[in-house]
Amino acid sequence: MKKYEQMRCFDKLLSLLPKNFTHMVRFLYIRDETLFFVFNHPSAKMEFNYKRSLIKSLLSQIILHFPECECLHVKDIQCFVTNKPQTEEIPESKNSDIFYEERAEGDFKNSCDDSKLRSLFEEIRKAIQSQKC
Repeated sequence: MKKYEQMRCFDKLLSLLPKNFTHMVRFLYIRDETLFFVFNHPSAKMEFNYKRSLIKSLLSQIILHFPECECLHVKDIQCFVTNKPQTEEIPESKNSDIFYEERAEGDFKNSCDDSKLRSLFEEIRKAIQSQKC
C-alpha cells in the first residue's frame, strides 16, 4: 500500500502546481529520500529550477495537512528529462466504414462525352444520393 499512498500524494502535489508545468511531467518517483520529477521536454527542467522552492514548500504543507502523505520522507528534489518517446498504443481499426456524413448532394451536370466516364459519373451520383437517404 506504500506505493499507492505515494501515488496519491504525488497526485495531490501535482494538482497544486500550475497546469502549464504539470502537463510536462511524465511521472514522479522517490529514491534514497530524493523526489525525482521526470519531464518530457527540456524546457520543463528550466521551469523546475524556477519552481524548486515552491515545490519544497508545497511538499511540507502537504505533509502537514494530509497525514497519509508522511510516507514521502523527501529531503531533496531533482529532475531530469527522459529521452525515450512516449508510446501510445493506437487501436487498429478492422472496419473501414466511412465515419463521416456525406456533404455532397449529387447535383451536378454530367457533360462528359466519353461513355465510360459518363457512366462512372452517374455511378458516383447514385452512390452520393444513396448515402444521403
